[in-house]
Amino acid sequence: YSLDYYMEEVAKKKDNGRIHLLSIDVEGYDFDVLLGANRTLTRTEYLEFEYNWMGSWGKQNLIDAVMMLDGLGFTCYWAGSDKAWRIDESCWLDHFSWHAWSNVACVNRIINPQVARNIEETFIKTLQEEVVY
Repeated sequence: YSLDYYMEEVAKKKDNGRIHLLSIDVEGYDFDVLLGANRTLTRTEYLEFEYNWMGSWGKQNLIDAVMMLDGLGFTCYWAGSDKAWRIDESCWLDHFSWHAWSNVACVNRIINPQVARNIEETFIKTLQEEVVY
């Protein structure tokens, strides 16, 4: 079964079918779940998933997931404590392809523009902070 099947056939729809938060943690098969979730994602305001070296992630690329999500209206970030680093083609660095454990947070800028603006403001503030080594 796909996530779309579950959400449409099993889960009850509330808030006109809108999903406020979708958190995916399936030990390396997160992108596989996302690939079977297009209809669900179009109703999702905020998404979190793990990126690591386990499961299918070992042979998949984060940029592919980010580009797919961008096409559905999401902007993705590395999320930190009061910090955010945007992940997209304009901000992509080669070392992002390195498979380490991390959380990716994505906001649907189409159906939740206010949260999208807030996270983007956090990203801008993160870039402006002085780095002390």
